[in-house]
Amino acid sequence: MSKNQGLNLERYIKINQERIRSRVLFYSISFHLESEILTKIQQAKQTGSPLDISREFLADVRYSALIDGENGLQTGLTFYTYYWQDGSEEALMRSVISSDGDILHQIQSDCLAEPQFCYQIASAHYWLIEQLLSQLRLGTLLHLNQLAWGLSLVTTAPIVSTNLEKLVQGDPWIWLLPIVMPWLLKLVWQVLLSWLLPTISRWLFRRLLSGLLSANRVEHQMARGILRWLGG
Repeated sequence: MSKNQGLNLERYIKINQERIRSRVLFYSISFHLESEILTKIQQAKQTGSPLDISREFLADVRYSALIDGENGLQTGLTFYTYYWQDGSEEALMRSVISSDGDILHQIQSDCLAEPQFCYQIASAHYWLIEQLLSQLRLGTLLHLNQLAWGLSLVTTAPIVSTNLEKLVQGDPWIWLLPIVMPWLLKLVWQVLLSWLLPTISRWLFRRLLSGLLSANRVEHQMARGILRWLGG
């Protein structure tokens, strides 16, 4: 496996509903592994290959990380690792990461009797969690450089179009203006956007959370769509 080639284990990762008396209280994420998958994960770690996750599945994981089963803000994330062996599957590890930073790790006692196997399971468990968490971060809502160029061109185009006749009849050196002006305006827009972007991003994130928590079906679906579009 090359470094640039991601390891796709999406079929082995599931989002579960944790229920108490038929009430869905929160979501958990489970990894369902077997010997061959452990080997692939070890190879990915050695080559520096990332976990390959589709945009749609990542959006579902993000939603589970943000919203609990009762449509409130999630207070943490729970991860399980199951291992398939001899025709049955058994939960061997559990990690709970709370939103305030507390972390709880649990491992099945029988697993500790086999140190080498225990190390493989724990290593795969933590690698999968690290890979998922690293991709949960929402992508930049506004790509500063691209947006600055776009605004610069939008600003420059009307000026050039209204003075096209003067440019044609004028000194050839004047043609440098339509080239230099967008570049200078791009620098100006970059400075302005760098001041405004944090405020805009916070506002957009609050709007996104509001939509995800909304009882209005249309607003909720729109927010889920934005969640799929962001990042990835």
